[in-house]
Amino acid sequence: MPVPLWIAGSITIVALVGLGIFVYPRWLQRTRGRVLVALTTAALAALFHWFDGGRSTEPVLRVALALLWALAPVFVGTIVARLGAPRT
Repeated sequence: MPVPLWIAGSITIVALVGLGIFVYPRWLQRTRGRVLVALTTAALAALFHWFDGGRSTEPVLRVALALLWALAPVFVGTIVARLGAPRT
C-alpha cells in the first residue's frame, strides 16, 4: 500500500529542511558526526524508496530518486556547516 502523497511530501520537506539546515551542520562539527549523517542518509534513502514503492515508477528511477532526495540534505548541510564555520 503506497503512502499518501501528502504524508510523504510532508515528511520529505521536514527531512530536507530540518536535517539539511539544522541537524546535519551540527553533526558535521562533531567527532562521529559523519557516521550519523551517513546512517541517517541511508535510512532516508530507504524511506523515500518505500514512499514510491506502490506507484508505477520504474525500479531504477525509484532508486535514483530516493538517493537524490536522501543526498539533498547532506549537500545543504555541508554548505551550511561551511558557512557557519569560524574563519581563520
